[in-house]
Amino acid sequence: MIGKAKHKNTFSMPPTLIILITSCITATAMGVILLIIANTYPKHIRGLKEWGISTLIIALSIPLFMARDHIPDALSIVLANLMLLMGFMVMNRGTRRFSGSESAYTRKLLLSFVLAYVSLFAWFTYVQPHVVMRVATLSVFTLVVILDHLIFALKKLPKTTGRNIMVFSLSVLIISRILRLGGLGFGFDQPTGVFDASVSNIFFIALPSIMLPLGTISFIMLASEKLQRDMEFKNRHDGLTQCLNKKAAFDELYREINRAKRHESKLSVMLIDLDNFKSINDTHGHLAGDEILLDFANRAKASLRDTDLLARFGGDEFMAILPDADLKQATQVANRLHDAGNKGQPFAWSVSVGVSEWAGEPDTLATLLNRADKALYQAKASGRSQTQAL
Repeated sequence: MIGKAKHKNTFSMPPTLIILITSCITATAMGVILLIIANTYPKHIRGLKEWGISTLIIALSIPLFMARDHIPDALSIVLANLMLLMGFMVMNRGTRRFSGSESAYTRKLLLSFVLAYVSLFAWFTYVQPHVVMRVATLSVFTLVVILDHLIFALKKLPKTTGRNIMVFSLSVLIISRILRLGGLGFGFDQPTGVFDASVSNIFFIALPSIMLPLGTISFIMLASEKLQRDMEFKNRHDGLTQCLNKKAAFDELYREINRAKRHESKLSVMLIDLDNFKSINDTHGHLAGDEILLDFANRAKASLRDTDLLARFGGDEFMAILPDADLKQATQVANRLHDAGNKGQPFAWSVSVGVSEWAGEPDTLATLLNRADKALYQAKASGRSQTQAL
C-alpha cells in the first residue's frame, strides 16, 4: 500500500494587517461610542463630538492603507495619510473646546500646514517616490500636532485621572515619533511599506492602536469628571447667583467653627438683607429683581476676600462667612458692601447687615447666628442701609 502525503493549506495574514484590522474596528467602536455620549451629555460639555469624529476619521483611513496597490496612490497614500493628520488635528480641537478655548492658530496658518503636508506626500509619491521620506513627513507633522496637544493639556486641563491618562498617551505617541525619526535619520529603521514585517515597523504601527483608544478613554473620563463636578456644584450652589446654598453654607460654617476651635482663630459671620426687595419686585418686576440679586452677589464676592464665602439663604437673604476676621474687620467688609450698592445695576440698591463674631467655646453655631440675626433686626429697625454688630 502506498501512503499518500496529506498537505494542509494554511493562510498566514501579515502581522501588520492584523494590527490594522484590529485598529480599524477599535477606532470605529470608540468613535461611535463618543458620538453617542456627545448626544447624551449636557451641551456645555463640549469636545466629545470632535473626539468622536477624529477617531472615525482615523478609522476610515485604515482601509485605505490596507488597500495599498489595489487602489490609486492618491487614495491609499496621500488621502490616507491626510486623514491621519486631520484626525489628530480634530482631536486637538476637541480638547481645546472641552476646556473652553478655541484654536490659538489662524485658519490661514492651519491651511498652510495641511497644504505643506499634502504637497510633501504628493512629491514623495509621484515626483520622487520615497517611502522613508513619507514616513518621516507623517512623523514630523503628527509630532507637531500631538506636542501642541500635550502642551495644551498640561496647561489648561484640570489635574484629574483623565487628564493624567491623556498626558501619558500623548507622551508615548510623541516619544515613539521621536524614536522613529531618529531611526530613520541614522538608518536603523528603513520601512519598505505599510506591510513591512520588520520589528520596528510592527512596533510603530501597533503603538498608536493602543495609545489612541487609551487617549479616547481618557477624554471620556475627563467629560465624566466634569459632569460630576458640575453636579456637585449644582447641589451646593444657588442657580441664579452661584452663591452657596443654605445647606452648603451650614456645612461650611460648621467646618469653620471647628477650625476656629482647633486653632483658636477668629471667625465672623454677616447676615445680609437687600432693603425693600419686595417693592423692587412689585415696581420693576421679578426679572429686574433677579438682576439686582445677581448684581449684589457679584459685587459682594468682589468685596470679600478669597477665603470668605457668600451664601444665599433664599429670597433676598444672604450670609457671608469670614474666617480669621473679628467684628471690626467684618464691619469694614460690610461698609464695602454699602459702597458697592451705590454703583448697583440696573439701579442702586442698599443692604442691612448684622455682624457677629465667634466667641469661642461654649459658643455654638446656633448662638452665633442668633446674635447676627438680632444685629440684622436692629439694623433694619434703625432705618436700614446700615450695619449693626453683636
